[in-house]
Amino acid sequence: MTVLARVVFPLPLDQSFLYAVPEAFRASARPGARVVAPLGTRRQTGFIVGLTDEPPAAGIAVKPLLEVLDDRPFRDERFLEFTRRLSAEFHSSWGEVLQASLPPSLALRTKVAVALTELGREKLAAKGLGPREKAVAALLAEAPKGRSPIFLRRKTGGKDISGLIGRMEKKGLVRVVRTQAAPPRKAGQDPIARAVQLGLAFPEPLRDPGVLAPLESAVAEGRPGGFCVFGPATARREALDLLVGRTIGSGGRVLYLFPEIAATGELAARFKKAYGRTAVVFHGRMTEKQREEAWRVLKSGRAALVAGTRSALFVETGPLRLVVVDEEQDESYVQAENPSYDARRGAWLRARSEGAVVVFASSRPTVEAFYEAGRSGVLIDLGSGPPRAGVTIVDQARDVPLISAELERRLRANLARGEAAVLFLNRRGYAAQVVCSACGGVPRCPRCDIALVFHKAEGRLVCHYCNYAADVRKGCAGCGGAVEVRRGAGTQAIEEELARLFPRVRIGRFDADAAGEPRVREKLLGDFARGRIPLLVGTQLLVHHPGAPKARLVAVLRPEAILGFSDYRAGQKTFEALSAMLDFRCDSPDAEAVIQTAAPVHFAVAAAAAGDYRAFYDREIEFRGVMGYPPFSHLAEVLLQGRDVRTLGARSRQLRAAFLKQAPGLEVLGPAFAPVARIKDLTRVQFVLKSADRGAIDLALREALPKVHLKKTIVFSYSPFRA
Repeated sequence: MTVLARVVFPLPLDQSFLYAVPEAFRASARPGARVVAPLGTRRQTGFIVGLTDEPPAAGIAVKPLLEVLDDRPFRDERFLEFTRRLSAEFHSSWGEVLQASLPPSLALRTKVAVALTELGREKLAAKGLGPREKAVAALLAEAPKGRSPIFLRRKTGGKDISGLIGRMEKKGLVRVVRTQAAPPRKAGQDPIARAVQLGLAFPEPLRDPGVLAPLESAVAEGRPGGFCVFGPATARREALDLLVGRTIGSGGRVLYLFPEIAATGELAARFKKAYGRTAVVFHGRMTEKQREEAWRVLKSGRAALVAGTRSALFVETGPLRLVVVDEEQDESYVQAENPSYDARRGAWLRARSEGAVVVFASSRPTVEAFYEAGRSGVLIDLGSGPPRAGVTIVDQARDVPLISAELERRLRANLARGEAAVLFLNRRGYAAQVVCSACGGVPRCPRCDIALVFHKAEGRLVCHYCNYAADVRKGCAGCGGAVEVRRGAGTQAIEEELARLFPRVRIGRFDADAAGEPRVREKLLGDFARGRIPLLVGTQLLVHHPGAPKARLVAVLRPEAILGFSDYRAGQKTFEALSAMLDFRCDSPDAEAVIQTAAPVHFAVAAAAAGDYRAFYDREIEFRGVMGYPPFSHLAEVLLQGRDVRTLGARSRQLRAAFLKQAPGLEVLGPAFAPVARIKDLTRVQFVLKSADRGAIDLALREALPKVHLKKTIVFSYSPFRA
C-alpha cells in the first residue's frame, strides 16, 4: 500500500503538496515531522501535515520524499491544528507559520549561491549579454564558487536582482546552488534567557475576589472559553497574579503574553518568589543561544509559566490551562510581515486547540473586545479607577506659537522647582511644510509618493518611508528654485523653540533620528532620570520604551493629528496614544499635564484627559454602529504592489471582478491608490472588502487571490471572540 504525505513548505505558498513515503521512512514520517522533498528543480525542507493512502488524481505523478529529518514529530497534532487555523484565518503560508515555531537548533537555513555556467562565460566573452546580465556575469566570473544574491544586489545596485537571476538561470547562463546550513551550536547557560527558579510567595488579594469566580471556575473545570478582564492597572495586575498563581498551584501551565519586551522580564521577576516552579521568558529579540536555552527548559517539561511577546505564542509549553493576553489594546501584537497574524486572535485559537481559557486584559481594551465580551457575558469588570485630575486642555489653532503661553508658564514654574518635564509630539523632523519659492511645488521623494520632511540639524530633506535624503541647498528638483522652509510642528522645531525660551536649560530629544541606537536611548533616559536633562521631547518611540522614567509635568502637543488618518479606528488610536502619553505623569498629587490641541471638544481627547474609558467607548461604539464598522461588520484591506502601473491596474480590475463573482453580497471598495501610492518604487493599490459575514470575505480571498501573481498583503479587522 502506498502511503502519501501532505507537505507544506516555508514559502509564500497557499497550498500543500503530495509525496510518496518510501518504505524506509514509514516509521518516522508522521504529521509534524520535518522532511526534505523535491520542489521543482531544488530540494526543499518542509513539514508533514497529514498522511493518506488515497491515490492522487489521474495523471498526477507523485515524487518520493528524499529524507525525514526527525525521529519523532517536533510538535503534536493539536499544535498543527492550531497553526492550520491561524494560517487559514490570516491567509498566511502554513509552512511559514510552522517555520516560525521552530527552535534555533531545528531551523535549518538555506544558503544560496549563484555561479556562472560555461555558457555564461562564453556569452560574457563574446559580448552577447545585456547590460545588467553583463554586470552580474562579470562579478560571477571572479568567483568560481559563486556569489550570494545579496552580494550581487549590493554590487550592481539592482532593484530586481532575484528576477534577473531567475531569467539568467532559465537561459542557462547561471546555476543557483542551495545548501542547508548547519544548525547553530547548542547554547550554554545565559543569564537573560535561562529559566528562573520561582520562590514561595503569594499575590496580594483582590478587594472583591468573587468577581473572578466565573473565570476561575472555567479554569478549574477545564472548560475552554474566553474572558475580558477590564479595570485599573493595579486591580488588573492583582487579578491576573491571582489567576496565574492558582492555575500553577493546581498543576496547570500558563502562557502569558505581553507587548513590551522589558515587561516580560519584570513579569518573570515578579513570579520569581511565587510558586516554587520554573518560569521562562521568551521574546523576539533574544539571541539564538538565549532562545535555544529557553527551548531546552520548555522541552524538559519544567516550565509552569512562559512569559513573552507575540513570538511566545508558538513555543512548546506542554498542555496549557490558561492563556493571558495583557494590554490587549496594544497593536504590537500584530505581525505585518510574513507570516502575518494577530497574536491576540492566535491566543484564542491556541487556547481552543489546548482546551484552555484565554483572558484578554486591559485598562483600555479595544472597542471590539469590550463590545464582544459584554454581549457574550464574559466581561469581568474590576471597577473604574479615580478620574485623571490635574489635566489642562489648551485650545490651540494651528497658526499660533508651538509652545502656548499657558504651557510656557507651567514649564517655567516646573523648572523653578527643579522638576523635569516631558513634551510629546508624534512627528519627527523640523518642518510640517517645505515648498519651492519659485513654482510652489512640494519636494517629494523620487521613490515614494510622499512629501519630504526637513531635518534642520542635517540640512536635509528626508523621506520617512525609505530614508531617501537630499541636500536642501540644491533647490527644487523641478525648476531649480530655492526651497522655502515654513516651520511647523516637528520634534526638531519643538526642541528649537524650547531652546529659545529656556536658553540655559539642557534639552533632550527622543525620536528615531536622535535616539536611533539603544545605547543612545539608555544614556538619554539615564541623564533625564538623574536630572541632567530637565526637558525631554519625545515621540511614540518614547511611549513604547519600557522603563522610561516619569515626570511631574507632561505636555502633549497636537494629539488630534491621528484623527485625520483614513482609518475607522482613528478615534480609538487617538484615545490610546494620548492616554499612554499622559501615563508618563508621575503619581505625585501635584503632578500635572497640559494638552495642546485644535480639537479640544473631540470625545477621544476629552475622555483621555479625564481618564474615562467608558465615556470614550459609549461615543465610539455609537459612531461605529451608525457607520457599520467593526464590530458590526468585518473588513479586510488588500494591498497590491507592483512596478508597472498598467499591469497593476489591469490585475486590480480583474481582481475586483473575481471578488464580486465569488461573493455577490460582498461590498468591494476599490481598486484605488493607497493613501501613500508609491513606496520604494513600488506602486500600491488597495481594496477594502466589507461584509457582515467573515466567511464571505474568506471565500472571495481564497478563490481570487491565487490568480493574481503580485506582491500582496492583507490586513483584517479584529474580532477576538469570534468562534
